[in-house]
Amino acid sequence: MPLPNGFPNLSILSAFRVAILALLVVSCLKVLQPFLGALTWAAIIAISVWPLYGKLKLRLRGRHKLAALLVVLGLSCALAIPIGLMALTLADTLPHLANLAHDLTSFRLPDPPAWLSNFPLAGESLRNLWLSTQADLPGFFDKVRPAVQKAGLWLLSGGANLGLSLLEIVLAIVVAGLLLINGDKLWDLVERIVVRLGGETAGDLPEVIARTIRSVTTGVVGTALAQTILCVVGLLIAGVPGALVLGFVCFVIAVAQMPTLIVWLPAALWVFYTGHTGLAVFLTVWGFLLINTIDNFLKPLLISQGAQMPLSVIFLGVIGGLIAWGVIGLFIGPTLLAVALTMLRHWLERDENEEMACEGEQG
Repeated sequence: MPLPNGFPNLSILSAFRVAILALLVVSCLKVLQPFLGALTWAAIIAISVWPLYGKLKLRLRGRHKLAALLVVLGLSCALAIPIGLMALTLADTLPHLANLAHDLTSFRLPDPPAWLSNFPLAGESLRNLWLSTQADLPGFFDKVRPAVQKAGLWLLSGGANLGLSLLEIVLAIVVAGLLLINGDKLWDLVERIVVRLGGETAGDLPEVIARTIRSVTTGVVGTALAQTILCVVGLLIAGVPGALVLGFVCFVIAVAQMPTLIVWLPAALWVFYTGHTGLAVFLTVWGFLLINTIDNFLKPLLISQGAQMPLSVIFLGVIGGLIAWGVIGLFIGPTLLAVALTMLRHWLERDENEEMACEGEQG
């Protein structure tokens, strides 16, 4: 059967239109690439604080711009005030750190405590290691110096990345305020696009995405807050000065998904240096058993409850997203799996409905 007249031309024209559209999308992404991180964080922040923004808007009788401004100012203060206090505390601490470095040159390791030999399984080995280190402390420092230098370089690199991330978050907070002001229009636009691409059954996907993002925010911030409280309690019991400032550092590190031992392990070493061996051991055990492990089960649990998704799916999304995209993957991973699972459910429900309709017609 011959093809209708003009069919090849229509095919070529359709392919040309698709190519132009793809080129336009790629070009736009190229232009926005330097800002994609900040824009993504802005969307995450705006979705997370949308319920709070809605309550403020009601209290302010519909003045949405003022409500968005208050949200932006609140987020900025929550970020800026603790960082300023931490910087002031660090400036006061630097002379003490210099004195500590000078004192280490004349430091002598005390005799091993009596209970160390009774430590299960490794007590005798730990005591022998202690005695050998006591006999040749300069040699021990020479052995650990390369590891300390590597750790220092890693901390400097992490600090630089954290500084860039903070700048990105500041920009994201400002952009989030603009998104909040235009939130209703943007939400309607997203719903129309989703329905146009996925049909009527995809109409609830924006709500699934928003609910998942809010749940991840609750899980990440809630887990970081729990780790911070445990860290501050441990530091206070051990008598570490500046426990509240160190707690804020622990909160920032926990939100950034970095190991919290960056905070409490040096504090435990300082406690040990001051001669309080028992408190140093307590803080170390407290950190490894509680502070460092609570996020392994608390975070997926908090996220799965709000997202109304199976715990296994959320756990895979959180871990896989973190490995694939870093901190922002904590939000992207569970969201993608939640959307995929929702679409799968809709597809299965549609097939079941079609089967029931066919059975009804046959009956």
